[in-house]
Amino acid sequence: MSQSTGMTNLATVLRTVQELKRVKRTGWIDRGVPLAEVESVADHSYLTALIAWTASIDDPELDSARVLKLAIIHDLAESIVGDAPPYEAHDVPDRSDSDALRAFFSVRHQRSDGNAAAKKAGEHEAFLHLASGLPSGARAELTALWEEYEAQSTPEAHFVKDVDRLEAYLQALHYAAGDPNLPLWGFTDMARNEIDHPTLTAIRNASADQS
Repeated sequence: MSQSTGMTNLATVLRTVQELKRVKRTGWIDRGVPLAEVESVADHSYLTALIAWTASIDDPELDSARVLKLAIIHDLAESIVGDAPPYEAHDVPDRSDSDALRAFFSVRHQRSDGNAAAKKAGEHEAFLHLASGLPSGARAELTALWEEYEAQSTPEAHFVKDVDRLEAYLQALHYAAGDPNLPLWGFTDMARNEIDHPTLTAIRNASADQS
C-alpha cells in the first residue's frame, strides 16, 4: 500500500470516528434529559480517559499509559453502531408519561443474553471495519487493545471498565443537580455495587458527598 493510499484510508477512519461527537448517549435521552444537554459519546470518552489516566498514574499496579490508550479507544465502535442501551428501545415508556418513565428506570436494567450478544457482535464488526483502514502498526496495537478491553483480561482493562461506570455516575450527579426529578437511580446502584478499585470508590464517595 502506498503512503498516499494509507493516509487516505486513515483520513476516512478519522472522519468516521468524528461521528462520536454527534452520537448522543442514549440513556440520558431516554431518561428525559433535554437533548441539547445530552452528552455525546466523545464527551464521555474524553472524561473517562482523563479520569482513568490521572487516577492510575500513582498506582504501582497499573500501567497508566496503557490505561489511557484503553480508555481512548473503548467506545470507538460506537461511531458506527451508536450507543446501545441495556434494554430494548420499544420497552421505554413515552417521555410524556413521567410516572411510567420513573417506574421503568427505578431499577437498573441488565442486558439480556441476546442483547449482549448483538451488541458485542455489532461492535466487533464495526471495530474491525475501522481498524482495516489504519496503518499496519496502528491497526495491530489498537486491535490488541480492543481485544484486551473486550475480554477484560488485564488489571488495566478492568480499571478502565470501572472508570467507564464512574464517569456515567458523575454525569448522573451532574444531571440530577439540574433536575432532581430525573430517574437516574440506576447509575447510583451501578456505582455502589460495580466499582471496586479503592481510588475510584474514593472519587465516587467524595463526589456523592459534594452533590
